[in-house]
Amino acid sequence: MVFPAGVASAASGNAMLFRKPAAPDNTVPVLAVTQEIIEKTVKDNVCWQTIVSDRERAQRQYESQSWVVKYWQPILGGVLGGLVGYHFTGNYGVDSKKWVYPTIAAGVAVGAVAGPGMVAGAYLLGTAAHHYFPTKLPLTIALSLVGGILGDGLMKLLFPDSPPKALLAPVEPGQYLTDQQFYVETTCMPTLRVLYTEKPYRVTFRYQGEERHALMKYYPGDRVELNASGWPVKELPP
Repeated sequence: MVFPAGVASAASGNAMLFRKPAAPDNTVPVLAVTQEIIEKTVKDNVCWQTIVSDRERAQRQYESQSWVVKYWQPILGGVLGGLVGYHFTGNYGVDSKKWVYPTIAAGVAVGAVAGPGMVAGAYLLGTAAHHYFPTKLPLTIALSLVGGILGDGLMKLLFPDSPPKALLAPVEPGQYLTDQQFYVETTCMPTLRVLYTEKPYRVTFRYQGEERHALMKYYPGDRVELNASGWPVKELPP
């Protein structure tokens, strides 16, 4: 069919109006888009204050001590008691050898219960009494007891219990406690605090045969605009 010249030009003009514009040369089609969540966190300390009694404080201090610190006095007392038992057994000649191990075991048990101060004091004063009064056994025993009491008192004076054993004693329900002391303690705990959260879009596209990925703040649509280096113009900085 042949149209007049005016009609033909009008038809071609309408075709040009409805024709989809060509994509710019610096854009490429988007292959895939996924949304990610990025959180900016910072390590911080959260602190608070609590009121604790002297008993609670003593219990915490005791539980934080190592095994050696807790039981060094019974251990040292047992060692000294065993040495004293061995020494006394050796003083009675060859016939007393069969009593060496029982005497050492008894010395270890007594020394662990009595403590190093009492064992050392009794040994020193008893040895001195036996040296000056070898024939007076009751005097030696009496001075050994006095030496043990003095040694135990000196040991407690130089090395007091920390924390005091009175504060570690269990408390019965309803028991009245006098002279209680309270302390204000500050406790801190490290935590992660979220400063802000971003939800960028990870865009997958192809540039010169190479598949690339980039983060963008806004949804890119069907095509993404690239710069001279082949990366999105509106790419988020790393």
